Amino acid sequence: MADYLDYLEDSPDVVASKDKLSRIIVIAIYLGIWAIALMVFWFFTRGSDAMGYAFVFLWVVLPATTFALSLVIGKNDYWGRAKWVSPVVFGVMYMLAGYATLSAANMAAFNKVTMPEFAMIPVGAIISVVGLGIGVVSHHMKLKSKTKK
Repeated sequence: MADYLDYLEDSPDVVASKDKLSRIIVIAIYLGIWAIALMVFWFFTRGSDAMGYAFVFLWVVLPATTFALSLVIGKNDYWGRAKWVSPVVFGVMYMLAGYATLSAANMAAFNKVTMPEFAMIPVGAIISVVGLGIGVVSHHMKLKSKTKK
């Protein structure tokens, strides 16, 4: 019976299902934290809190989340070669976080529409590439150790 349970645990269908769920969880975690960052800005900060908000969310929370989830994506080899598109996605989301909060408040205060700061995209992308690179190296080291056994 134990052999059958081990087989079920390693069954391709079970593994694929867990892998798909893990990918969805990674996306949901990032979008959840990103949405919370925006809600905190709009519902819980005042004008004098803007610098503190920027420090906590735009310089610590979102970059740390980007790095950690990129590390997970690389380590688990989610999406195969397409995983290298994720730094662009993370970079755009990082830029949009600043645009949907600080820039939007500034536009509302001065009744003037400004363009997003596209220079923020490479910042988020670089953070993601570093995490992704470390994750990929970790994944390849894990594969090499399995093949040596």
